[in-house]
Amino acid sequence: MPSRQLPAAGAADTNPVPIPGVDPGVPDRGGNNVTGKDARPLRRLAIRGTLAGLIILTLAGAYALFETRRRDVDIAPFLRTHAVTHSVAAANQQGQATTYDEQLAQINRTLDFALARARTSASDWHAQSGLATLYLGRARLTGSFDDYATAGRLFDRAFALAPAGHGPWLDRAVWNFSVHRLNAMDADLRAVEHYAVPDDGATATVLGLRGDQAFYAGHYHQALALYEASHRRLLMMSTSFRLAYYWGRMGDPDKARRYLDEAESTIIGPQQQQRSFLELYRGILALDYGRWDEAESHFRQADAIFPGSWIVEEHLAMVLALKGQPDRAMAIYQAIAARTSLPEAADAVAGLYRATGDLPNAKAWAARADSLWRGRIALLPEAAYGHALDHLLAFGSPAETLALAQKNYRARPYADAATQLAWAYMANHRPADALEALKPVLSSGWVSAEPHVVASEAWALLAEGSRADAERKAALAINPRSLDRNPGLVWLEQ
Repeated sequence: MPSRQLPAAGAADTNPVPIPGVDPGVPDRGGNNVTGKDARPLRRLAIRGTLAGLIILTLAGAYALFETRRRDVDIAPFLRTHAVTHSVAAANQQGQATTYDEQLAQINRTLDFALARARTSASDWHAQSGLATLYLGRARLTGSFDDYATAGRLFDRAFALAPAGHGPWLDRAVWNFSVHRLNAMDADLRAVEHYAVPDDGATATVLGLRGDQAFYAGHYHQALALYEASHRRLLMMSTSFRLAYYWGRMGDPDKARRYLDEAESTIIGPQQQQRSFLELYRGILALDYGRWDEAESHFRQADAIFPGSWIVEEHLAMVLALKGQPDRAMAIYQAIAARTSLPEAADAVAGLYRATGDLPNAKAWAARADSLWRGRIALLPEAAYGHALDHLLAFGSPAETLALAQKNYRARPYADAATQLAWAYMANHRPADALEALKPVLSSGWVSAEPHVVASEAWALLAEGSRADAERKAALAINPRSLDRNPGLVWLEQ
């Protein structure tokens, strides 16, 4: 039975595009590098949540960021004068948050004020909605599921207080997207679509969210049409990023990078969190194609732009592990785990311990991650399924892994979820079912080495050597490092 390993983003996802993943691995004590499927958990646990946060971040204040209306289908030119480091931004923009800690402190101060206002305006739905938006913003920054859940409860309270026909429709639709409740977005999006006086920003955002619904349902051509309609309606960071993400997943990284540049050129002022996010995604694109040095360069630049971001630090740790520096990677992951309750960090530490043969510590950290993932599933199931699934693929039982993979695929039947489902079938010694799960992925235009890696192993188990070879070649053509292995990182138990 072929094996696969743990540790690792997303994003994901998610937001309009979560989140996707990278293809890393970790080195053993002998300095052997790992990538591809054996390192996928390290990457995906760092990236899926990432990508979820990634795009969700672009939605924040979406229609406040535009500069000009879209008049053609060309990608707007970009002058690289925007990507300033934290130190430059801090010198030029006194009082603006330019680091993670400053941004968090600023949100907390605003939250304190909003909480006081909400207590004295208990019947004001606007106060409840504003408070919900602040919790959602802090959740995007910190990854806190408690904050996501609090934001959801506050949006519900705002609607309970609002008169008929009023309420924060668009904000709640964004929240539902951020927690992967795609079907729950419909009523709110319809309400915005029927505004008496349509607003270009709101209309463009609704078109983008409709595109997200199509994308995560696996209807990629429909998603592209909606993304392009949104982009034509109004040029914003979110409309450009959606197209960047789309083309990154559909095998045109050059076009994706051009849209990332366009997205960056819409940012006004320091906005270091958003600038760093775009630089982070440039690094993720590089990882998808096995370009580790380029990825590290982008991650270090992202850190220089917005120091202290755990998402950036996770990705930097990942690439250091890939490049044969497990001790440096471990120090970063443990520091993240010490100051946060992120199960992704605990899983990464567990995977690195297992790769170096320290099974007692690996088991202890995996148990810590397991407890955190189960808490997230209880709080916001759909938002946690895909990320928790990577944990189970690494450390869980085959039966539970398959059950969760099926739930995840029903919630969002797109390529990443189908690939995870295929891995779950492989964990249960069902290669034919794994190949069946991959059919819509391999015929959709989705470009990623991982589905081909799974297909190669499945065909090998079915004694179809020529087909297994063809899939291996397809994986290597996309990412030359996608088949590297490290026995210490095996996550499909034999």
